Amino acid sequence: MNNKNHLWKDVNEVGRLDEKKKKKREDLLNATYELFTSKGVFDTSISDIVKKANMAKGTFYLYFKDKYDIRNALITKKAGELFSVAYEKMYRKKFSSLEATVICAADVIIDQLNEDKTLLEFIAKNLQWGLFHKVLLEGENDVSKSFFDWYSELIATSGRKFKNHELVIYMIVELINSTCYNVILHEEPVGLPELKEELHQLIPVILRTQEIVEKS
Repeated sequence: MNNKNHLWKDVNEVGRLDEKKKKKREDLLNATYELFTSKGVFDTSISDIVKKANMAKGTFYLYFKDKYDIRNALITKKAGELFSVAYEKMYRKKFSSLEATVICAADVIIDQLNEDKTLLEFIAKNLQWGLFHKVLLEGENDVSKSFFDWYSELIATSGRKFKNHELVIYMIVELINSTCYNVILHEEPVGLPELKEELHQLIPVILRTQEIVEKS
């Protein structure tokens, strides 16, 4: 009986330590996001980050190598959250075609960026293929990875083949990312409704150009 009590005590202690580590990492990420989006990555130092997070500098290095490492972790986290919302809103819905599904997913992502312009600026300036790939395949949580699993299943059930379906979704996200930046922040060269209409025309073109059509 005593051995069992000791075992449960040890398990609970490990659980508490893990939660403390998660919270410290999350606090560092939140502090860094505030600084990066107000001062910029270049003008933010690790000293700024630990001061904002109310931690010792040594604690920072337990979790991240340098400020670019935490920047990459932030991009993975924030982009993963975008995909998480898209997945949660769409995975039970039925659509008439692959094109209609991808267009709807694009609209969900655009609406999120329109609601959070700080996030739009941060992602637009920092998203890269390597990080995007990491978001899709690993994700900060199970839901962001589930988005890619859901998207892969869509491709499979559509009966269509693509040269690289990861590249297809990256191209669409980058198209959204680059075009939405000026439209949402400066309303140039068109408004958001007009941009959406154009994207709805372009997304099927991207899918067609990347599709492998078997010759009969």
